[in-house]
Amino acid sequence: MKNTSPTTGHPPFTRDRFTWLAYALLGSFAYLQASPGPLAPFFHTEMHLNYTIDSLHMSGIALGMIVAGLLGDRIAGRWGRRLMFWGGAFGMLIGALLALFSHHPVVSVFSMFVIGLLGTFLMVTIQSTLSDHHGEHRATAITEANVAGSLGAGLAPICLGGMVLIGAGWRSMLFVPMVMVLLLALFFFKVPVPEAPIYERKQEARGHIKAPIAFWLYWLSMVMGVAAEWSVSFWGSGYLINVVGIERTSAATLMSLFFLASVIGRLIGSRLTQIMAVEKLLLPVLVVATLGFILFWLGPSLPLHVVGLFIAGLGICNLFPFTFSASANRIPRHADLASSRAAFGGGLAMFFSPLVLGRLGDMMGLWRAYSVILILFVLVGVFVVLAGRATKRMNSLATRQEEFIEADVPTDTADVVIDRI
Repeated sequence: MKNTSPTTGHPPFTRDRFTWLAYALLGSFAYLQASPGPLAPFFHTEMHLNYTIDSLHMSGIALGMIVAGLLGDRIAGRWGRRLMFWGGAFGMLIGALLALFSHHPVVSVFSMFVIGLLGTFLMVTIQSTLSDHHGEHRATAITEANVAGSLGAGLAPICLGGMVLIGAGWRSMLFVPMVMVLLLALFFFKVPVPEAPIYERKQEARGHIKAPIAFWLYWLSMVMGVAAEWSVSFWGSGYLINVVGIERTSAATLMSLFFLASVIGRLIGSRLTQIMAVEKLLLPVLVVATLGFILFWLGPSLPLHVVGLFIAGLGICNLFPFTFSASANRIPRHADLASSRAAFGGGLAMFFSPLVLGRLGDMMGLWRAYSVILILFVLVGVFVVLAGRATKRMNSLATRQEEFIEADVPTDTADVVIDRI
């Protein structure tokens, strides 16, 4: 008799060698994904760049994610997940090498595109394999993977500062993920990468999958949530400096609280997903994120701004893993498609949201421009509610079809009745 959770009735969540490998590689990608932020000032000084060219490094990452999100499911369907998994892992190191030896902005921006493109192939494969590998516990696995991602992203600026402090040079920060991936390959390369069933791979390779409306509604809520997260993380220090009125070093230090809250929030979220359906957790974490953001945005004193930033981080960090898991639950047999479209949507949000908020900040001031983030939270809630209703309708139709099958009703008659529901 299999052990089952007394709360959910499903087998307990377990982490095997592949799960730990996936977590570690996602953390390595997140480290490189976050690298344009700390590297940009050094590129700026050494290559004599302007701020627009600086921002193109993050745009290169986002554009690579968009392309990978459009192609990932078809590549996985045609050549398999193992190639995507290790090809993406080694491929993003090529991007890191290009960045390491770049002395011209064309090369440095292109290196970020390579990291975004090939690293996202890895991320897409990690998310889809974890979804299939852990089944009913996919939300727990995805949330824990994002904990590793938060840790990796948080280590990027710390490692850069440490390398500069010991005299190794700022480019040396790029050696960290290289060493990590090579060590993982040395000890884990023979670990099997779970593949999708053959018939699903054929469908994905041909692009013959039609996702239900509930999937796309959860996808839209995910895009709005990622846009809000990147708007706060990218412009948070600027808000503290230009609106709250604190100096740059203190602002950068206080923003670390947001990333600390993200790690804590995702650890809590991973535990909650083991006792509750992820769809039921979405609105509560959205409320936490919204209340924290409002306090950060409108707080009358510095301590309240800081408390609000921390509370916002606790909630906003789970919007992506929870909305992705909810969307993947709508098409559980097509995890590659769900993961690829999540990467595409995340890339769009990363590409446009900081740019739009920055442009609005130039036009009306950052304080007023920040109201856009509140609108994004509202849209997340609207799409989550609509997705819940669409899911209920989808489940109702599935139940009605089963009743017709059991009653031996002719297929044509059943289809006509269902269409009228």
